[in-house]
Formats: sequence, C-alpha cells, structure tokens
Amino acid sequence: MRLSLILLPRGLHGTREALSAIGQAAQQAGLARVWLGDHVVYPAEIRSTYPGTGGALAFNGATPQLDLTVAMMLVAMASETVGVGSAVVVLAQRNPVAFAKQMASLDLVTGGRVALGVGVGWCAEEFEALGVPFARRGARTDEYIQALRTLWTEPQPALEGEFIRFAPVHCNPKPAQAGGPPIWIGGYGEAAHARAARLGDGFIAGARLSDPEEAARIRRDIRRRAADLGRADADRINLAVSFGLPDRPAFAARLKEMRDAGVDEAAIPLQGRSLAEIRDFVLGIPDLVA
Repeated sequence: MRLSLILLPRGLHGTREALSAIGQAAQQAGLARVWLGDHVVYPAEIRSTYPGTGGALAFNGATPQLDLTVAMMLVAMASETVGVGSAVVVLAQRNPVAFAKQMASLDLVTGGRVALGVGVGWCAEEFEALGVPFARRGARTDEYIQALRTLWTEPQPALEGEFIRFAPVHCNPKPAQAGGPPIWIGGYGEAAHARAARLGDGFIAGARLSDPEEAARIRRDIRRRAADLGRADADRINLAVSFGLPDRPAFAARLKEMRDAGVDEAAIPLQGRSLAEIRDFVLGIPDLVA
C-alpha cells in the first residue's frame, strides 16, 4: 500500500514555505505523493450541501487558498520523486483546452509526477460564479475527460462534442507520461463508482471512509463494473482512501487493516497540523504501517 498526504493549500498550509517543507518531508519519508484540494472560489453564502457530511463547510471560506496548479508546482519543485495530485479538481468548471495545457506542462517539468483527481462538484453557487451550468455537470465532466486525453495524445487533436468543440490544433508540449497523467475519479456513491469504471485509472473515495470492508467492497464494485464494460485494465484501477483517527495506535491499526483489505493508497490528512509539527509528523508516517 502506498502512503501519501492530502491537504488543502490554504491558511498556514497555503504558503511557499509550508508547501516546500511538506514536499521535502514527504520525500524524506518515502511517500508516494501529495494530494491537494481545490476550489476556485468559496461563495459568501452557500445553500448547497457539502457531500459526505449532510451539512455545511467545516472551515472558513474567506481564508486564502492557493491556486491548485501553483500549489502542485511548489510541492513538486521541493522534491525529486514525490508525485502531486489534485483531490479533486472540479473539471466541469475548467476550460479543458487550457487545463490540458497546464497539466501537460506540469507533468513535463516534473518528469511525469502528476495525477489528476477529478470530481463533478457540489457547490451550485461556485458554478454560478464561474458562469458554468450546474445542471448536467456529470456529462460535461465525462466529455472534458475525453478532451484532456485527446489533447494529451493526438498530434493534431480535434473534438466535436456537446460541451466543447475545437478544430485540429497543436497542443504542445505533451505530458511526460504516455497517455497523460492518470485520471482518478473522486466522489460518493454509485454515479462516482460508475464514472471510475468507465473512465478512471483510479478512484479516490470520499473523506471519512474508514471501514476496510467497505473500502474492499468499493474496489471490487468498480473493478467489476469496468470488467463488464470490457476494460482490459479493470484489475489495475486503484483505490485511494483518506481518513483521520485521533488516536495514533488506532490509526496505525486501521491503516494496516486497509492494506490487508487491498487498498492501494492511503492519503493521510495533514490539515490541523501546525508548521512546527509537519516535519516530525510526516517523517513518522512510514512507521504507522511498518
């Protein structure tokens, strides 16, 4: 089981110094990657329900949060081997042509260390602020994933879709990774599992999934769906989980249970750690599943 970190690049963690320190500590600890959360804006008034909690945001939306690409670059440039990923970017809110260029460039300069976690989004007010329809965001996401892979792989990509159209273009440079960065689907419930089976290289389970049996069930379900669709790589679709437990021994025991359940990656939350605690905390992570 790979070990990684997950955090929002905001507040104390949204600085060059903090993200550089996180990247350095992750490399020293031998972690696989750092996943970074994303929101373009937080509306001052949010009526939408935050998924997985049935309630509102658990943090102050006014706190400054770095742009996703900038945060990923800061972590990557502080290390030589640690990967960086989005967990998750709401792809339907992005222009896929411009975003494909950004991610290809980042993947190239980092030597192929980018993973792209994609979600459909939940905050209708954020979509409204960005001028993007909230309705049919799932279908838009699917088409934008197709657009990314087309732009990353074809010499003169073109697409005539429902939501995005472009005539043959030169979209260079191409990513360092053949086929482009792996795309992980994030979310909750059946629709997210089905999307991962159709389009994902991996699945990032929603926060607070701490039950190993449920994690194993989700992994089996996605792979079964993918096999039913005829995907030859169904058994290579990975599952990442992220959860926190306040007691270190209990957390270590649960990580080992997740490993035994076949979970491919555990993304350990870093939120709530002070800058003074980060290095010692990260360096101690490998011991949790030793």
